[in-house]
Amino acid sequence: MLGMLVLSCDRRMWNAGRLAIIWGIGTVITFMLMFGQIHIPVTLVSAIIFVASLAATLFRRTVADNTERTVYTAVTVLSGIYLILRVLGVLPSYSVPIVLFSYVETGSWGGLAVTMILATYGLAFAFPYGILLALGRRSNLPLIRGLCIGFIELIRGVPLISLLIMASVMLPLFLPSGTSIDKFLRAQVAVILFAGAYIAEIVRGGLQALPKGQFEAADAMGLNYVQRTTLIVLPQALRVVIPPLINTFIGFFKDTSLVLIIGIFDFLKTASQALVDPLWTGFPGEIYLFAAAVYFCFCFSMSRYSKYLEHELNKGTRR
Repeated sequence: MLGMLVLSCDRRMWNAGRLAIIWGIGTVITFMLMFGQIHIPVTLVSAIIFVASLAATLFRRTVADNTERTVYTAVTVLSGIYLILRVLGVLPSYSVPIVLFSYVETGSWGGLAVTMILATYGLAFAFPYGILLALGRRSNLPLIRGLCIGFIELIRGVPLISLLIMASVMLPLFLPSGTSIDKFLRAQVAVILFAGAYIAEIVRGGLQALPKGQFEAADAMGLNYVQRTTLIVLPQALRVVIPPLINTFIGFFKDTSLVLIIGIFDFLKTASQALVDPLWTGFPGEIYLFAAAVYFCFCFSMSRYSKYLEHELNKGTRR
């Protein structure tokens, strides 16, 4: 996972295809090592291919040649047909098993790996989700704007501990009898919802910081809403909010330690459990100093990377 994150930070890898390969391989290896074995559903792969090809068809239809457009359209249609037949029950469910070790339940997970998974995938999903919330809050449609405002203010109005407890204790009460959702997954969703609301407000600040002339210039070029947002507005807005974004990422990386309240053993809880060992009795200082050093290394690395991004992405605007 660390290798996946380091490669993703390299600007030479900032390409949709390269990032998809890096995160795909890194995710498979990470969860294969955590679970011991994984079963990749063909339906899930088809859904990802369908969404990716549909997005490529929409975003590159004005710049792609005929061959590229044909390939995107064919992949979209074929994957869409498979998904429809799967939903209708015409085709059975298939999965590709990869078995290396015996299966490990998420309840047996612990240590730095849990903290990394919660923080990495929590922020990875919360970032695009927060951008959508920020755009929805600035929408001209009253219903969408009202829903986004209500959701953001509701999530920001409660502490993360409350969301974790609700996800762990109250959510199972509303599920049908015999239905259960993994506790680790519930905690991950709670982190995503909480982080997304804060990221949405940061991105909204970046959108409001842009001069009106940028929007008018995009309209004058004949760009539609999606092209204007993805090509003109968001790149400039995100460049403006790099410092508060990284600050939020650092804060949520440390807040993952709150999952110990619902019985998930993150890095800090696992370190404190070492005190049960008679060999470490009487040495709590060393344990907590080591945990603090690990947290500091990660947070300081993110801080320095933020400084690097500010320097590199603002070369054209520095005075």
